[in-house]
Amino acid sequence: MGLSFEILGRVRVHRDGQAQRVPAGRPAALLVTLLVNAGVAVPVDRLCAELWGRCPPASALANLRSHASQLRHLLDSPGHAARLPAEHGGYLLRVERGELDAAEFERLATEGHAARVGGEPELAATLLGRALALWSSTDPAPAYGPATSAAFDRLRERRAAARETYAACRLDLGDPGTPALLSMLRDHVTEHPLREPAWALLMTALHRAGDQAGAVQTYQAACRALDGELGVAPGPELTELYRQVRRHAPRPAVPPRRRVAPYPRERVDARARSDAGDRPADQRVPHELPCPTAPFVGRHAELARLRAALGDARRQPVTVAVFGMAGTGKSALALRAAAEALDAFPDGQLHLDLGGSVAGTPPPPLQVATRVLRALRPGRDEPEPSGIAEARARVRSLLFDRRVLLVLDNATDAVQVDGLLPVRGGCALLVTSRTPVTSGDARALRLDALPAADALALLRATAGDRPVDDEPEAASAVVSLCERLPLALRTASRRLTEGPHWSLSRLARLLRDERYRLAETGLGPRLGASYRRLGSAAPIFRRLGRAHPGPVTAELAAALTGAAPEDAARALDRLVAAQLVEPAGPGRFHIGDLVRLYAAELAADEAGVDRNGQTGAGASWR
Repeated sequence: MGLSFEILGRVRVHRDGQAQRVPAGRPAALLVTLLVNAGVAVPVDRLCAELWGRCPPASALANLRSHASQLRHLLDSPGHAARLPAEHGGYLLRVERGELDAAEFERLATEGHAARVGGEPELAATLLGRALALWSSTDPAPAYGPATSAAFDRLRERRAAARETYAACRLDLGDPGTPALLSMLRDHVTEHPLREPAWALLMTALHRAGDQAGAVQTYQAACRALDGELGVAPGPELTELYRQVRRHAPRPAVPPRRRVAPYPRERVDARARSDAGDRPADQRVPHELPCPTAPFVGRHAELARLRAALGDARRQPVTVAVFGMAGTGKSALALRAAAEALDAFPDGQLHLDLGGSVAGTPPPPLQVATRVLRALRPGRDEPEPSGIAEARARVRSLLFDRRVLLVLDNATDAVQVDGLLPVRGGCALLVTSRTPVTSGDARALRLDALPAADALALLRATAGDRPVDDEPEAASAVVSLCERLPLALRTASRRLTEGPHWSLSRLARLLRDERYRLAETGLGPRLGASYRRLGSAAPIFRRLGRAHPGPVTAELAAALTGAAPEDAARALDRLVAAQLVEPAGPGRFHIGDLVRLYAAELAADEAGVDRNGQTGAGASWR
């Protein structure tokens, strides 16, 4: 019996080449969910959440069993092992090699990228062309649960990278701008208007085809797209290509990519396989990025900016910093951008949590540099560096002329992350922090709360469609009371998973009570990390907890604390730098309700100390 599954377009199942009827609705959604997790037992509660949201009906389990039974009739065959057994409290779908189009796409794309890096553009174009041919003309239907939708988002990102590498290989091989290549690239920039490499490839192909006017118009379209969505101008690569076109250069070069010594054809497969087992321990490529465990919603413009910034590492090492107040989702954004950029950093991806999101002692710079050394040279018995200067010098030597991505999460100050990048190569340093910790020519991105629509979409992704659809006003209230912060929304919505006695209306009532709001959003411990680094501004911050909601001025802060107005103004500047208050006009500042509630708790604890000579009850858990 031969089965094959198609999910890169319409969902189809074939047995021995004959199309089978796939049950519509939730049985098909269950099939796709199991296929994107092929070979792994998916727990029943997760399947229910994917099919019915966070609050499935009482009949969900019975319905799930019925859907699984329908799929067994479709997939099983007498005399063969069961395809869909119940295992470990869930269901596992067994899929053999070559049966699932998405898995074949991943395999061919990986081998194609490896062939490109190995200096074999002809083989790479063949492999990537086969990978892209597996996608039908329509995208996968979006009506799946959040985890399955996220899996399709990753597949679409991989397809985008495969298209660009395929086009670059074709141009490397002398493609004169054939109609097929131009058509593919036009469709690609329409679908991904913020990817500068895509615009550069289309400009190159048009100029190769003798259409100089079309290449110029393409550059102008790229300018409009980037300015309209991001408010930025094209990068130097696209601008230089435009100058070449205007100078009537006969054949502009393919947009620059890393060149390495070619590998023999028989080694391409080895390059595409996992490094574990095929290399000595000290030559293994590190892949340390963690798998995301929470839904990710929105941030399209921010992702595009990070993608463009990381893409510039093709020319020289770059540093990118994402900063903002606690709970805005900086780590999730950075890891998402890093995952999308995997193919651009074939020599490894490192991930270090520097501890700046919670109170505690952050690792010193020497420990950070030594940790990077261990990741780059695992299993090496080498003497410890004598100091931070030697450790950083060793890191730079190992990274020189390589393409490695370093994600340093939750940094506390610039000293932790300075001096790690070499003078040449394709490395990138992606840093997240509460305050900007980099300087010089680093790209900085301040992350704010989610827009209202995206915040509601995140609540829908975590709580499920049904609660939001049943109680839209309560859902909007929860979004507002959580101040559109991803951490607060995810934490508060966990109440809805405790049982049917919880609803969005009840959650909204709980959040409106200021005695419980901070604890329900989980923001207190995160704000504590920022508070402990305020220094002399800490007393004024505590007193702001006693202020009524509304704008704060230096005069008000001085009146609350008895400080001189100039000292109060300097303290407010420090609070702005710590992302605890925001400027709201000349001399005026805004403090969010959740931050104000945290300051009020600190003030209550301080009052307890003043009265009793010991720490108040509220301070013991922080």
